[in-house]
Amino acid sequence: MTAAETPAVPLAASRQCHPAADAYLVGYGRAGGFALFRAAAPLACGRGDAVVVRTRRGLELGQVLCPAEDRHARLLPAPAEGELLRPATPDDLGSSPLRRRREHALFEDCQRLVGELGLPVVVLDVEALLDGRRAAVQYLAWAEGDLAPLVEALARRHGLEVLLEDLTLPADDHPPEGEHGGCGEPNCGKAGGGGCDSCSSGGGCATGCGSGKVDMREYFAHLRTRMEESHRVPLL
Repeated sequence: MTAAETPAVPLAASRQCHPAADAYLVGYGRAGGFALFRAAAPLACGRGDAVVVRTRRGLELGQVLCPAEDRHARLLPAPAEGELLRPATPDDLGSSPLRRRREHALFEDCQRLVGELGLPVVVLDVEALLDGRRAAVQYLAWAEGDLAPLVEALARRHGLEVLLEDLTLPADDHPPEGEHGGCGEPNCGKAGGGGCDSCSSGGGCATGCGSGKVDMREYFAHLRTRMEESHRVPLL
């Protein structure tokens, strides 16, 4: 049978079919968020499908990861649920260029205002949400500061509700200054912030935790002896 004689495959049959489900794990946002989203009625979605979800921030585009199971709900934090509204339409996807331009303008204004107001923050990213009414500003802060003037200026200039997302590590999670990760060996010295006591011969970690200078003299002395015993010429 030639190509011209090959019967056409109906469009509906050429598409991969997916079983319908009423809950999916969906990734969203450029910061890599994901959560369990529930639909009002079962939807047939496959991995990678674009969908519209309602998060705590508002309406957003998301990408399906997999159908959700009961065990997923138990493994995720309690607030990590949202509403899966519908598959994304061409209009939803076509709005991306407009949102990118809006995000760029917002980011430029954020940078300028942070400098003018002398705020102790660095702006990482700006995300304009799908509803066109909200935008999220993600930042890091090295000190406390009043960000209300920043929010008010951005809302007034761009006609948006501005949401702030502080991605700074909580103070309780900061390691004490001078403390290193340690090598995991007993008496490593991590708790005291100093070098390793006994995990290497010269007071430093032979495993590379970086707490002090590594003394390799014993290792090379042993290697030299082994080479001499086997009548090989040592390099050191």
